[in-house]
Amino acid sequence: MSCNTTYGKKRISVPQQCFRIRFSKLDRLKFIGHIDLLRTLESLFRRARLPIAMSCGFHPKLRMSFPSALALGFESLDEVLELTMNDGTERFDADDLLVLLNNHTLEGLHFHSARLLQDREKKAQLASSVFQMPIPAEFRERVADGIKTFMAKTSFMISKTKGKSSGKAVDVRRAVLQMSLDEAAGELTVELQPQTGPEAGIKEVLTALGLDGELFKTIFPKRICCRLIGETY
Repeated sequence: MSCNTTYGKKRISVPQQCFRIRFSKLDRLKFIGHIDLLRTLESLFRRARLPIAMSCGFHPKLRMSFPSALALGFESLDEVLELTMNDGTERFDADDLLVLLNNHTLEGLHFHSARLLQDREKKAQLASSVFQMPIPAEFRERVADGIKTFMAKTSFMISKTKGKSSGKAVDVRRAVLQMSLDEAAGELTVELQPQTGPEAGIKEVLTALGLDGELFKTIFPKRICCRLIGETY
């Protein structure tokens, strides 16, 4: 893997390494959005003095990418980041990288794993996201009945009410791969797959169950797993 860079009139090829990193974003960090998370990570990489590769062109940026951006207000136990670094004279070790990141991180941000991607290995593509959220006791019986009705349908159209897709209809049923309620623990688990165009998210799922008014009041979703295409779970 390389990026052609021009120095004067001479064009050289800089060898690079790409790592797939999994991390959690918890506690107060749920109050920052994806753009602020990018800035936070950039500061962390500078503190760790990582030789991050830059994109080519007139406005070079750090070469890092995410298969899925986490919405504001959500905690996550499993986020995925792909980071490309200049190789230099020594190869980076994935375990050493993990230690270095955690030594320079901040509260609420913890790195769990790092894996060196092989040459020509495809970038991470999201297959599905698994969310868990608490359901207050007074809603559990109604939610259990609502899940049975919802999962029996082949389509459930809802209009989005916020964001750039406001007013556009999305099929929530097509987005939901699995949904279940642990009534004893009071936890709702939902697995969502990506959609082309406007996507159905947790708010639309809760709307389908009649609970959208409880989002971030008594119901606080947390992403517990990012499942990627080509990986087994």
